[in-house]
Amino acid sequence: MIGLIQVVIGLVFLLLLLSLLVTTIMELISSMFALRGQNLEKAIRNMLATGLKEGELFQSFKSNALYKQLSNYRGNAKSRPPSYLSAENFQSILMDLILNGEDSGKLTQKIEELPNEELKKVLKQLLNDAGYELEEFKTKMRNWFNDVMDRAAGWYKRNIQILVTFVGLVVAIVFNADTISLYQRLESNPEELKEIVSMAEAYAKKSDLGIQSGGTVEQQWEQVNNLINDEINQAKSPLGLGWHPEELQGMTPSDWVIKVLGWIVTALAVSLGAPFWFDLLKKLVNIRSSGNQPG
Repeated sequence: MIGLIQVVIGLVFLLLLLSLLVTTIMELISSMFALRGQNLEKAIRNMLATGLKEGELFQSFKSNALYKQLSNYRGNAKSRPPSYLSAENFQSILMDLILNGEDSGKLTQKIEELPNEELKKVLKQLLNDAGYELEEFKTKMRNWFNDVMDRAAGWYKRNIQILVTFVGLVVAIVFNADTISLYQRLESNPEELKEIVSMAEAYAKKSDLGIQSGGTVEQQWEQVNNLINDEINQAKSPLGLGWHPEELQGMTPSDWVIKVLGWIVTALAVSLGAPFWFDLLKKLVNIRSSGNQPG
């Protein structure tokens, strides 16, 4: 039983390291392509324009001084959408666009002048629910924004999950991290298993994963390189990660099928996320420690 737990600890440790790498790569991709900002703007565009079509009001929203100030600029490069917008800022910008410099007493009239019929209906309903009280109307607008952002977060999470699985598959292929063959390797090599378990136990003593979100593209690249050089390369030899030409000789089509299946298993496992594997590693290490205690 103790031997099986050790093998599982070794596999969980590997999946944890690969999950950390995928998470860091995803942060890099998110920074490079402003994925969170794009998701935010898509949600706002759906609120202010008809369907996915960018209307005048949405363009005016993006041109608002407050919104532009919240956007990220890189030298003379094109502005990038902010990854986050508070409900208060959304309400402030939209009120400024609706009133267009007019007094708030003309709010009902200005809403009627809006070009988008669906937006007009929403704002009139919120105004009616607020009893035509200005401050209550602003609160209703903020709540509306928060509700939409909750759904947008769900869209983002589902889309990112697909991308995480794909990146996990790429990482599994690059490092030849075939879960099936790695299990067999650890089970049949006690010395290598012992080395990996020692590394896993040392890692399990960490208070947290130290995952850093945000930062510049350069900082994300540095995190990826540090993770590969400091963590994964250390475990690469005992785990047998990487491509070894001698092992490819004589592989049959059925061997390749099993290997591809192993990569897919790795990708799906990695998509569960580093926190999942870190918590599981801690529990397994505690179980093993308890099992090693004298009765």
